[in-house]
Amino acid sequence: MASRINTILVVGGTAGIGEQLVRRFHASGKKVIATGRNQARLATLAQELNGLETRQFDITDFSTLQSHAAGILEDFPDLDTVLINAGIQKSFSFFDPSSIAAGEIEREIAANLTAPTLLVQAFAPHLLSLATKGTPATLFVTSSALGLLPMGFWPNYCATKAGVHALALSLRQQIAFAGEEAKKNFNVVEIVPPYVDTELDKEHREATLAAMGENAFPPMPLQEYIDQFFKALDETETDGSLKKEIGVGTGAMVVQTWRDSFGKVYEQFGMAT
Repeated sequence: MASRINTILVVGGTAGIGEQLVRRFHASGKKVIATGRNQARLATLAQELNGLETRQFDITDFSTLQSHAAGILEDFPDLDTVLINAGIQKSFSFFDPSSIAAGEIEREIAANLTAPTLLVQAFAPHLLSLATKGTPATLFVTSSALGLLPMGFWPNYCATKAGVHALALSLRQQIAFAGEEAKKNFNVVEIVPPYVDTELDKEHREATLAAMGENAFPPMPLQEYIDQFFKALDETETDGSLKKEIGVGTGAMVVQTWRDSFGKVYEQFGMAT
């Protein structure tokens, strides 16, 4: 990982997993640009982490998303890594209309799937250009173990994360059509976290755990997850490329299950995954 990642943009870097990734990449000597909606949190991070660059914007404001991306590429032409991590999670029942408003469902889809797709569209050409010229380039997208193993407590969240999983697969297949240099130098890495102790589910954690009853399981401590993430990140392939997925805990289990099943089907079709 060390030689491959030099300048990294972390989209959604002001809380939870995103913030800790910002801190760890910065501590390892990388040039880091962090984005988020909360300017106060960005300012605090910049004050704590010397040399950290920040950009404040809302990824669900689609009218400005492309201009923000263009501005980042103009300011950081050597950007070789983009990590798309922002998202929200809602818990509701389709059979109880009072449990969520239609607008909240739309907002969750916008943050978790539409925005990542538009961000890929904005940054992929730049990363492909680097790769075809021989510079390693990396795009991380954060899905979830729930994208491959959905649970009814979070129906829309699971569906959007399944979409991110499909997005990563589709992008890899398009890269495979772009030539040998692109295939060698452009890595798409799907981050597949388990249930991690962050603010993501703060609105509904107690109610969800109560509904699970004796089957409830505790979240993984955030720092434990980050430690395991970076351990897996350093376990590169023999050619120096990064793993196609970084799964931890349940995330690792569902990734291996997918690789051993649907991954084999793709292999039979001769398609990149």
